[in-house]
Amino acid sequence: MAETPPRHLLLATDLSARCDRAQDRALDLARAWKAKLTIVHALDVVSMTAAASTVLAAARRRSSNHLDREFADVGDIAWDVDIRDGEPADVILAVARKRKCDMIVTGIAGNDALGHMLVGGTTASVVRQAGLPVLVVKKRARQAYRRIVVASDLSEASVDALQMGALLFPPSYITLFHAFDMPFRSFLDDKDGSEQGRANLARKGAKTFLASHLPEGEEDVGIQVAHGDPATLLAEFAMREDIDLLLSGTYGRTGLLGALIGSVAEALLDGVECDVMIVPGRGARSDG
Repeated sequence: MAETPPRHLLLATDLSARCDRAQDRALDLARAWKAKLTIVHALDVVSMTAAASTVLAAARRRSSNHLDREFADVGDIAWDVDIRDGEPADVILAVARKRKCDMIVTGIAGNDALGHMLVGGTTASVVRQAGLPVLVVKKRARQAYRRIVVASDLSEASVDALQMGALLFPPSYITLFHAFDMPFRSFLDDKDGSEQGRANLARKGAKTFLASHLPEGEEDVGIQVAHGDPATLLAEFAMREDIDLLLSGTYGRTGLLGALIGSVAEALLDGVECDVMIVPGRGARSDG
């Protein structure tokens, strides 16, 4: 786990207005963390003939000029532009590796991540292979992140998301959210009493988890436990508490984003209105 905030951010953009929120947030984070910013744009050309080369060259010039204008007045941040031909995921991964970036920032199109980056086939390429945190920006960057939720199943695989949150933000800004299951609840005589007992155990487990993996400031981290579907509960909690940012890992024992390419992950990304940061767990990094 890194001991300092990201020093090199990669902003993936398709140059459309829908990426403005991600652009603004990336600039704010680069300033706050004193990080370099690399802006990446892919010219998605499936096939090209010799006659099309002039069209591609013109598109490259237009894209470069557009980005130069967009960032012309950003004098307090070290930034550069990388425009390449190819499928967006391949381009993003290639640039992230070559430039040794620490985090990928992207926007959304409607309810879908840019180019289906986090809910389609590109997810496997970007998240599993990059081994980097990926921030999906949904909200306008009106202020710094202050209301932050870390989703956890209390497994070792979810430690990195917690530690990333504590590295980037004050512990007092963070709430640890743990959704627990009761598979035989319908067979219990005292359902409410059993659920309360299970909730108490879950809260105790969350406190132990924090103390084990976040010794500095762990007492300042809030704890929220609930029974039910993680994606649904997280979406409800994020809306009710006006959460700014949700952090979650990609692997875990209970299925909470246990596989990023799955129905839970898609439901979470589509369901929450706040920004989402996916932090690859140790298993994901070793698999990449």
